[in-house]
Amino acid sequence: MSQNGSDGGSVNRVRRARVERGKRSRNGCSTCISKRVKCDEARPYCERCVRLHLTCEWRIPKPSLASRRRGFGPIKDRDSSLWSPSSIVSKADERVQAPESTMTPESRLPSPTPENRFQLDEFLAEDLSGEDYLPLSDVLPVQVPQDPETPWEALAISTENNSSNSLGAFGLLRAPVMGPFFAASDLSFAYATGFTPALGSDDKQAASFHCKVLAPLKSTRNWACSAHTLFLNKAYNRDMALHFLLAVSHSELAIYYGRGSQPPRESQEHFERGSRLFLQAHNPFASPDHVGMMLSFLYMYMFWMRRDRLDPMKLKDLSRAVLAYVRTYGLDTLCASDDVGTCSGMITASEQVLLARVIIYLYDRDGFCCFFGCGGDFANFLNSDPRKRRRIWLRSRTAFLLSSESGSFGCVETEMDDAATLDVYFELITLHQEINAYSQASATQSTIMESRLQQQLETIHKEYASLFHRVTDPKCHSQCTLMAFVAVTFYYALQIYYHRARLSSFGTRPLPTRLQNFLTSLVSTAYYAVKAGPMQLLERFQWSLFIAALETTDPVHKEWIGNSISDPAIRAGFDHIKSLKEQSHGSITMHMIRSLIDEGFQCHTRISPNW
Repeated sequence: MSQNGSDGGSVNRVRRARVERGKRSRNGCSTCISKRVKCDEARPYCERCVRLHLTCEWRIPKPSLASRRRGFGPIKDRDSSLWSPSSIVSKADERVQAPESTMTPESRLPSPTPENRFQLDEFLAEDLSGEDYLPLSDVLPVQVPQDPETPWEALAISTENNSSNSLGAFGLLRAPVMGPFFAASDLSFAYATGFTPALGSDDKQAASFHCKVLAPLKSTRNWACSAHTLFLNKAYNRDMALHFLLAVSHSELAIYYGRGSQPPRESQEHFERGSRLFLQAHNPFASPDHVGMMLSFLYMYMFWMRRDRLDPMKLKDLSRAVLAYVRTYGLDTLCASDDVGTCSGMITASEQVLLARVIIYLYDRDGFCCFFGCGGDFANFLNSDPRKRRRIWLRSRTAFLLSSESGSFGCVETEMDDAATLDVYFELITLHQEINAYSQASATQSTIMESRLQQQLETIHKEYASLFHRVTDPKCHSQCTLMAFVAVTFYYALQIYYHRARLSSFGTRPLPTRLQNFLTSLVSTAYYAVKAGPMQLLERFQWSLFIAALETTDPVHKEWIGNSISDPAIRAGFDHIKSLKEQSHGSITMHMIRSLIDEGFQCHTRISPNW
């Protein structure tokens, strides 16, 4: 009887209605999971992280087992239209047709022969197909010229060792007759004289190398999600930008195979052709191609920054030329506008976003060169208006979001995963340029800037405390991306640079406790970063190693840092500085470093007048 009464009471009990307050699960961001709280999974920043001012980061989604084993799509349908069986020829014919090539067997790049002139997209799709890459038809839309009277050889660049070294697959147009845009005295960066032997590579090999090898080395992402692949896609149909891109690619290919930092003949000839188009870039009867011009500026930066001796005059003229072009056409105002479609009559929304991306890259390169006393005019111009600079940065972040329209959602996920890390990384880049200005300012100006820079460094460490904790704690390294290690390494290098930017000398002993802690954290974080993944061509990480090498006196750390510096310009500069640093009791100031960079180039040009 009592049992029935208890059952009846439980049945008649009124339950409180459950109120659902949005989506909440335990599959949210890493910050909420580490605190064992639920997350509303709002991307790129969840509500809890925004409310508590925390760093909101997301785990990188792991691909399915099937896609990791055999790629995406059914096996019978995958790349069926991109492959055709090779022609069967006799061994005697192969010996006759095989051109002389200096490429190593490990290159896995086909040699150009008269019967092997397939298109660029077919070559890349065949050579780069696999589980780690996207179809190149989505990245490089190639259009083949239909005029049968225009032979490929008429558009190709011929060299001594490579008669079919071809721009044929690119279909470049002849340069129109146009008037010069810049004053001749400001165009030293457009001339690359001298003579070096040919490498023996063709343009298809250089383009493949640019996608497959160079793009991953200059980014922490897969090559398909790299900005350099996005730039290659846009430069493909622009003659001037494409020539400068191939000049960079042939030069990087020579460095990759140990041929030295001097560009080979293929690179020089492409640079010369691009310069001809650049000098005729202003046509009063046609609308300017802002994307092609800004990409050309970027590739010229990449070309001159990879020489073993930085040329201050060329880089300063290049910085002033970029600033003149941006101010003439108001590209900074265009990319900082609130509405993407406000200038739809002049430029498309995608081109506006791409321009913002290129401007950020130019700002980064110019600020990097300013550290060595080579340029900085364009970087200082953007720093003069922080609000506009921030808007351009936010606009540039949508470059990969636009690719979701074509189904490339992987780049969007990568962009969201590193959203907070990229924000702090860009703040460090802007702070780097401000320290450059502080280092070269007058005594009165430096006094005003000193306390503000110190406060900014401390604010970054407080706001992103969770990021620094995860990177410095080995137990949390599984939650860190490669970009997180790079950003924290860059921060500690900036702290040392700030303390040595004026009169204080690198390597001075005894070392203050605060500076010793920064140096120890810099070396340990750099070690974890190198262990996490390849980043041989990330300029900011290479610069951080350069700062650590200037400051440390530990022989073990010196040897490891010296082996980790792979940039030829930074390595040559460090070797030159190290020999003089030993003569000055192991210390050197920033003013002396900049003067040595300038004097080192002048001495180098006296020995080798062609460069």
